[in-house]
Amino acid sequence: MKTLYTGISCPDTSFVHTPLIEIKPVADTSRLMEAADEVDTYDYLLYTSRHAVTYFPPRCQHPVIVAIGPVTTEALRLAGAETIKQVEKDDSYGVIDWFAEQPRGRVLIPRSNLALSIIPEGLRNLGFDVTTVTAYENRMPENAMKVDLSQVDTIVFSSPSTIDNFIRLYGKLPTDKQLLTRGRITERHLQEVLKKIEGDRRE
Repeated sequence: MKTLYTGISCPDTSFVHTPLIEIKPVADTSRLMEAADEVDTYDYLLYTSRHAVTYFPPRCQHPVIVAIGPVTTEALRLAGAETIKQVEKDDSYGVIDWFAEQPRGRVLIPRSNLALSIIPEGLRNLGFDVTTVTAYENRMPENAMKVDLSQVDTIVFSSPSTIDNFIRLYGKLPTDKQLLTRGRITERHLQEVLKKIEGDRRE
């Protein structure tokens, strides 16, 4: 039996890899360009993925550049950023915890069209002035390929959108497989979906 991996970059060559998300540039870049022109009016520039670095690269060392984890930090270094603050826990709650210890100010977050509201709302509740801008689009691949799930015993989801897109492609989430996630946010979304499935069965 095999492991099916649904994220963009597969960490193990022994896995069956069928990406259920793809990253595309936004069609209208006017808001993105406006945010780039105003970036030095912010106190913090928060990157929550390496893809945001690709479509909104850092242009200076002000504001303070904050990264959600080592992959994003490395992308920032390759893009030319010299001083990067990496949060201790590389998920949304880790970001909020880090900012809780920082001076209040303005935060700019370049992110995907499907990004959750957890971080912006969490930072606003802490007293930060938060602006988000869509830097790229997270979509389901147009030609997403189905695999024979009878040959798979484990499925790994890399983000909430891979769970949603799996259901769109296969029609349901199999409960006879080992379902693994990367990160607390994805795990929480998985549990919400499984809870709904269980509720529908009882009705």
